[in-house]
Amino acid sequence: MGVGAAGAASIKLVETASMALDQTDLNLLRVFDILMKERSVTGAAIALGRTQSAVSHSLNKLRLLFEDELFTRDGPRMKPTPRAQELAEDVSNSLIGIQATIKRFKTFDPGQTHRNFRIGLSDYDALIFVPGLLRRFSLEAPYATLNIIPTSSSEVRPLISSGDLDCAVISKLEWDDPNLHRIVLGKDALRCVVWRGSRLAQKGLDLDAYLAARHVQISADGVSAGAAEAALREIGQTRRVVATVPSYQLIPQMLRGTELLTHCGESVAMILGGQDEVIFLRPPIPLPDISVTLIMHSQLTLDPATSWLREMIENVFKEWRTQKQKK
Repeated sequence: MGVGAAGAASIKLVETASMALDQTDLNLLRVFDILMKERSVTGAAIALGRTQSAVSHSLNKLRLLFEDELFTRDGPRMKPTPRAQELAEDVSNSLIGIQATIKRFKTFDPGQTHRNFRIGLSDYDALIFVPGLLRRFSLEAPYATLNIIPTSSSEVRPLISSGDLDCAVISKLEWDDPNLHRIVLGKDALRCVVWRGSRLAQKGLDLDAYLAARHVQISADGVSAGAAEAALREIGQTRRVVATVPSYQLIPQMLRGTELLTHCGESVAMILGGQDEVIFLRPPIPLPDISVTLIMHSQLTLDPATSWLREMIENVFKEWRTQKQKK
């Protein structure tokens, strides 16, 4: 039986795609991925352990493969073209998938590994996790290294998608991504914090006092709104935010001798509670709990090393939750 024109065209397309894959060196995709990160042939050569001429040769092959310039000169840096930006996420995700497939069939022994693990933490979660995480990590993986990287919610997706982070623990997420796997570790109730010697501490905190107070918003990027804004909109009210600061650790120092008010989760309140300078009060409006969420790339959920890291983080949080319940 003969093949129609449409069928012949489909067969030709499949054959062409197969030939293109057969003729493609997958190492080129690794070069492209590194060039997107480094934006420099010199930087990519150092990262790959190759010569600049070898990277330049690979770049020329990539340009022929994708029929696009891919990178143009922009001063000392290389600027990706629209085609390169379109390719970047697909190439990075493909490399992560290949890496996960290979690692899945290799044994992993945390007691013997020399691997470097990179975990992104917000300032809030770093206060809760770092002490217990370092203790458990050093016991279970004595030859490995751990990088704790300050990470905001807006940075999580690109850092995990590019492989720059193995996972992240974030308390504030306003987006969803099917490529990322999310595990809610627990929730934290929000509290108001004031200086112990303030009038707010002496008289208590009703709605009028809350609305009249000068608020400090703790925000890593300096612009993100807090949970209080949405809650206040529900009742047709606003608050006066007079400053933003990047870290919860600044709370005792910044509130000392003032009538300022800020918010933090009850877990951070426990950590700072040993300092006599501040007092924690229940907010006079209903505020949503903080969800502490572990995030990793979906393609790494079966990777033994990443699974071990996930389980360790989950155990550290369980230990913290048990300590919190006892206090």
